[in-house]
Amino acid sequence: MKNFKHILSYVISLLILIILFFWIDKDSLRLLLNTSIKSVLISILFALILYCSSGIELYFVRKQFGVSLGLIDIFFLPIVGNLWSFIFPFQGNLLFTTLFFKQRYNMKISDSFSISIYLYLVILFFAGLLGLIFAIIHKMFFSWFGLIASILLLNPFIVYLVNLLIKDLRYSRFLWVKKVQEFFASIVDNANQLWRNFGFTFIILGINIVRLFVNILWFYWISFSLGFGLTLFEAGLISIVMSISLIIKITPNNLGVAQLVTGGFVSLMNVQPDNAVLITLFASATTMLLIFTVGLYGNFYYFRTIDLRSLIKKSDQ
Repeated sequence: MKNFKHILSYVISLLILIILFFWIDKDSLRLLLNTSIKSVLISILFALILYCSSGIELYFVRKQFGVSLGLIDIFFLPIVGNLWSFIFPFQGNLLFTTLFFKQRYNMKISDSFSISIYLYLVILFFAGLLGLIFAIIHKMFFSWFGLIASILLLNPFIVYLVNLLIKDLRYSRFLWVKKVQEFFASIVDNANQLWRNFGFTFIILGINIVRLFVNILWFYWISFSLGFGLTLFEAGLISIVMSISLIIKITPNNLGVAQLVTGGFVSLMNVQPDNAVLITLFASATTMLLIFTVGLYGNFYYFRTIDLRSLIKKSDQ
């Protein structure tokens, strides 16, 4: 069943990419294929900076649970996590971090889940905040866009309410049901505690602001390299949508889905959709270069193997 899900995700990704290939202007595709080595190297540098920012974020989050990461972990963990996301499309990154921290630091699975959920919620909160600012500036507050942005912004309050409701629920007399309830309650409670640590959350939001700024510069550089001439604002819009779409774990490293969602969404904001698709494809190609070089080396460093079958066996344990 797991193999079927993996194969299905690759098929979905391939079908979406084929559809995008026939939809995108062929002259624009040629620009993508004729990109200079200099542009690729600069793009790789941007991607490395973003990976390092994710590693620093992991350092601060894991420290809340008594785990102190070294410089090598800060550099390798996000890239190896992306490698696992490509191999195991359905939450491969979560699978890797859970396995890694359980083996190396004996960290509880519920704690690893809490961290992943908290980081997803931070992304949604940040996207909601920026989306709401955009909606107010462009007089779209009383629209579907403003509504979605408001819901995303309120997710810490929603987590707080869910945590209160869970604490009031009675635990089942059936052992397996009780264990599931305790596991879920632990995840929600940990995520809520992280949100309520305002100093810590401020640091994480600061890292996300830096990451957004780097992302905007990265997409702006790609746009400049391809000759599209996007504005910084349009590059920022693509960056925000891309960050939200990455939460949707359907295809390998979200390849295809991220491009489809980003292109469709920015078209509603009067941004050329095929330009957005090509920019995100270029960015995805850059990250793939890193995950299949640095990521494979990092995986060997941690697990002493680059054998994909071995990775699959580890995921089934």
